[in-house]
Amino acid sequence: MELFKTVVLLYVLAQPTNLQLLINVKNQGGDVMQENITANVSEDTVTLEFQRLDGVYVSQLVDFTNEVEAMKVVIPGEEELGQTGYQTLCFLSHAAQADFIAPDAMAKLRQKNPGTVRVAEEDKGWRQTTASAWAGRATRLLSAAAAAHCAAARDRVYLRAADLTRWAPRPGMDQSSYMSAVTPFPAHALSSDAADGKQAVAACVTETDMGKECICHLEICVNWYPCGLKYCKGKPQGGLSYRCGIKTCHRCYRYHFYVRRRDACYNYT
Repeated sequence: MELFKTVVLLYVLAQPTNLQLLINVKNQGGDVMQENITANVSEDTVTLEFQRLDGVYVSQLVDFTNEVEAMKVVIPGEEELGQTGYQTLCFLSHAAQADFIAPDAMAKLRQKNPGTVRVAEEDKGWRQTTASAWAGRATRLLSAAAAAHCAAARDRVYLRAADLTRWAPRPGMDQSSYMSAVTPFPAHALSSDAADGKQAVAACVTETDMGKECICHLEICVNWYPCGLKYCKGKPQGGLSYRCGIKTCHRCYRYHFYVRRRDACYNYT
């Protein structure tokens, strides 16, 4: 029984059903925030969402069937900078990099002590992604769930063209279908060297002309998420191990992407 008292979320033997968990999480600064985790077994997806203290909303979806991870970020404008409303961005990557537990396993989790403030057991560090294209129609070709998740981002859905070779072609398609569906960034935006007679694109943090193109940098930290299953040993006479809890992790993401105008960078750098 003492073992179960230390388990954050219990893995129970039950038929998979859709699940929604509301978790109190402590961030790196010591502040407490809430995360909402949803497992959808029928769609084979897991979604984690939260709002940062600066008002930025983050929603991370993993589509396990199609191996697509979609990170959606909604950024409010700053009035003193003349920014109105908010901006929605979405970043697609191959889900082999995602280390969430699968929806059917997630749906069996039951939270113990819902009011407890959680701290991740393992820090996964930083994952850096430099986008090279606007996803365009490829979002819908890759994953209907990701397309719905990123719909509000419209033309601000980004990916690395190199990742397209990692997704298996869908029925009736070949690999070139993905490549023709995306819009690559300008060649000079993808290199630190001048190309086509144009000067290499500067980082937005150093660009003062609001009308000039630049490379934006966006950082997102997911402070707590289920990243693996724990196994406990059975009674000595049986000797079999069984699933008895979860492992939790913390991971940060750093995205680099091209914008045609500095003022499209909003209140990130």
